[in-house]
Amino acid sequence: MPHDHITFGLALCGFGLLATDAARRFAGLRSPALTRLTAIVVCAHVLCVWAFRFDWSAARMWHKSAFAFVLFHGALLLILGSVLAGERHRSRLVLLAFAIVVIGAVPAPFRYPELAMLQIPVVAVFAAAVFCGLRARARTPHNH
Repeated sequence: MPHDHITFGLALCGFGLLATDAARRFAGLRSPALTRLTAIVVCAHVLCVWAFRFDWSAARMWHKSAFAFVLFHGALLLILGSVLAGERHRSRLVLLAFAIVVIGAVPAPFRYPELAMLQIPVVAVFAAAVFCGLRARARTPHNH
């Protein structure tokens, strides 16, 4: 499909940014600028999906996968909410959004042939986020 490289490139960038933000926040490190950048990239990806993959049709998107529709739009709301929330709630929203996105993003390249080229990058981003988050949390002096 046209624009797939842009749409899925934004998806991988958004996933990487969200993974980085989640790993840092899990370790007690906060960057509101990173959270805002993540939200911008994720919104651009979602707009590309709506425009290029589903021609702005909620019915087509729902028909392809109601589960993915609910999952990813729920994560989008959490990501947008994290930008608007105070710092006290921002980390919880980012971590919850990351957990929800992982449920859909990690298996998607193995399920959809058009995403197959993302199998290794998506798994690598997920593994790096978990590893780096756990390692940074163990090294960061703060109260857990």
